Amino acid sequence: MSVMPFVVALEPDDLSALNEVVKAGRKAEHTCLINLRKARGVASLRGKALSEARAEIRKEIRRLREVGLLAGTRDLVVTREVRAELARRGMDQEYPPIPAEAAAAPGRRVGTGPRHYGRIGDERTQLTARMHVKIAGPVAEQLTRGCYWTSAPAVAALWEWQARWGDGPEVIFREAQRSGAVTLLHVWAAALAPRPDADAILKKSELQEQIVTTGDIIRAAVQRAAL
Repeated sequence: MSVMPFVVALEPDDLSALNEVVKAGRKAEHTCLINLRKARGVASLRGKALSEARAEIRKEIRRLREVGLLAGTRDLVVTREVRAELARRGMDQEYPPIPAEAAAAPGRRVGTGPRHYGRIGDERTQLTARMHVKIAGPVAEQLTRGCYWTSAPAVAALWEWQARWGDGPEVIFREAQRSGAVTLLHVWAAALAPRPDADAILKKSELQEQIVTTGDIIRAAVQRAAL
């Protein structure tokens, strides 16, 4: 089965709790394997009969993993919980493919901010741990499509907001500082930049809250895994 890799920012406590769930799942898999071997009398088999029994056991273990009844690795636990989280949010419906130009676009999607990645402004959030995980292909595809199309209306509205208000003086100054120096041109650009009113700022915040990222779903899935 194909898989898709993800790197997700997590709270350290959530990652630790997930590791405990994986440990328990590994123990459950080992117990299941022992029981299956006993049920098929592996200890008394030889030759072709032993080979066939082992193949049947592997097949049964694989089936139990696929339906989520066994999960002895991080990848299996997260895949199972992401599937459940998508269903909980109503994102297990059928979605069209993500447009090729959007899938190939570099950088973060509009509307996603530092809060999704462990930083707000210059302050660190609690998302200081990093988790590498591989999610089964069908679930990963559902995850990426679901996040894209669920967020699409808010993304379109944010592009309209951006076209109306631009970057604003704060962003202009911040970008200038990152480039090395604030020049007179930057000062003029900031002074002439349109300034959104309180209602416009609130609207932007509301639209940003409607953006759902794959990281949001995976973090929620990790938290639910430990419940």
